Amino acid sequence: MTLKLRDITHDFGSGPVLQKAHLTIHPGEVHALLGMNGAGKSTLMHIAAGLYSPLEGEVVIDGERVVFQNPSDAVSKGVVFLTQEVDRGLVPQLSVHENLTVSLLKKERAILFNKKLNRQRARLLLAEYGLTLNVDLPVSRLSLYEKQMLSIVRAVSNQAKFLLLDEPTAAFDHKEAERFYQVVRKLQNQGIGIVLISHKLHEVFSLAEVITVLRGGRTILQRPSGETTPEEVVEAMTGGESIIARRALPNDESKQVQFEVRELRLDAERPEIDLQIKEGEILTVFGLLGSGKTEFAEKLFGVRGSYRAIIKGEEQRIGSTSEAVRRGIAFVPEERGRHGIWKREDIRTHLALSFKGLISKSRELKYSRDLIASFTIRPNSPSHLAGKLSGGNQQKVAIAKWFAAKRELAIFDEPMKGIDVAAREAIFQMIESLADQGTSILYFTAEPDEALRISDRILILADGQIQEEFDPFDITMDELLLAADKEAKTVEHS
Repeated sequence: MTLKLRDITHDFGSGPVLQKAHLTIHPGEVHALLGMNGAGKSTLMHIAAGLYSPLEGEVVIDGERVVFQNPSDAVSKGVVFLTQEVDRGLVPQLSVHENLTVSLLKKERAILFNKKLNRQRARLLLAEYGLTLNVDLPVSRLSLYEKQMLSIVRAVSNQAKFLLLDEPTAAFDHKEAERFYQVVRKLQNQGIGIVLISHKLHEVFSLAEVITVLRGGRTILQRPSGETTPEEVVEAMTGGESIIARRALPNDESKQVQFEVRELRLDAERPEIDLQIKEGEILTVFGLLGSGKTEFAEKLFGVRGSYRAIIKGEEQRIGSTSEAVRRGIAFVPEERGRHGIWKREDIRTHLALSFKGLISKSRELKYSRDLIASFTIRPNSPSHLAGKLSGGNQQKVAIAKWFAAKRELAIFDEPMKGIDVAAREAIFQMIESLADQGTSILYFTAEPDEALRISDRILILADGQIQEEFDPFDITMDELLLAADKEAKTVEHS
């Protein structure tokens, strides 16, 4: 049984997201799908899994054209898409065995629910893939690795023929990743075709027989992994070094260190991190998914336990987010919709948050209007609800709310995620404006074009460790990606 995506074209009204993209998955084959942010990978998988219908092109299974009305149609044909949001397909309040067997019972039209038999059945299914979970445990208490593996076992037990996996190892440690690789090889032996979306080149070259690269919605490269190299794949992803507008004003070497941490640990398993950042400097921490960059960002904002920092020459203890704010630290998180803004509050409420003490309504309104005009937030009404704004304008509000008071450090975790091209440059300029006011900027990203555009310095983070430091004027996008995936440098081809 073969799954083919032929000449798939799709757009969401603002221009094509996919343009005649094509992909073929054979039984027992791991097919890696690579591309930069916005290349069209997820959209192509959503079409393969019945979440979207293509504007042009077709999905073909075993030589027969199929039209999926919804994901259930795709599942019935053996196509299952497991996204990064592992909770989406599971029921957190139900037990492991209930999550695993309920769909089986429905498929088998079982009338009676025998808990004892179903628990035993669940144990056997899990054991087949090397898992020894407590089947009575609620899924909400499982680790991300356990949830991911449970989702895979459930899909396979429901006769999945093709598994579409989106960054499955992003949150895994080394041991979990190795166990996952063993499961993938077992699935291959069972004849299941796998699409693997991954930023980790060493993982791709270790697991995949075939590599496809999308860029700008088009299939740029499609080749057996043994007939290409990490360097060629990265060049296909980036298009070679494109012209990127670097930060206009170089960092002033005479400025003093404003924020410093020494011997910082993200967790007990990882080595210590030392970091210094000067007043008004923009320092980018560049790392792939799973590198530890979000944990690093959250640690500095007091989300993940206490630590000590030297801020403007004075040692300070930061043990909570409120303490971080009091010490002059701002944070714009990756998930702005959940943590960066309050969707039911208006723009004015957000922009007045950073004021200390009492403020008159008239001053609050004037300040809000000034910021809205300064950063071209649309619609430009202070009473407009944040949840009704576009992604780009939500991000502008999430950043602008920190402008009322001087900040020593502003932390940005993937601030361009889900932002359209038109809004990106305006947000870059907002961040530079903060730096011009003397705020030190820590910018966390997995996108090399962003790192080169905004940085005074770039640090490479891999496996929770700072690996190398680069001047953005002395490195290309290709070199940056290869440096971040340090293990890719040692991959050998037979």
